[in-house]
Amino acid sequence: MTHPTVRIVLDTSAIIAFGRESIDVGEVLAEVADEDDCVFGLPVLCLAEAARVVTDQDRLTLLVQHRAAEILLPDPDSWQALAVTLDTVGRVDAASAVLAAIDLGCDVLTGQPGLYGGIAGGGPVIAF
Repeated sequence: MTHPTVRIVLDTSAIIAFGRESIDVGEVLAEVADEDDCVFGLPVLCLAEAARVVTDQDRLTLLVQHRAAEILLPDPDSWQALAVTLDTVGRVDAASAVLAAIDLGCDVLTGQPGLYGGIAGGGPVIAF
């Protein structure tokens, strides 16, 4: 059995935007869901941070339970890379999102592209 390909990683801002019914984020997720054997990644640290802000918890649950969603956990062996990235971006949730994207060879969907400006080339970022 093959593991699905993560096409994009949502950071906290993208998860919050989904919770607020962003058409831009919804379109990206629909495109990923339409691809065979592809998913979008939801870093658990971004979900936890977004849950503090999103008022529609049912919508957040809908996102997490989406057939094309995959919850991403930080790799315990990457704690040093997480620490360095945290020093660069200033937030552990954003650091976990960009590290996941780099490891998976995809981009971070974000409403805050400047957050990743300190990463080489501005990071693997797609702004909405």
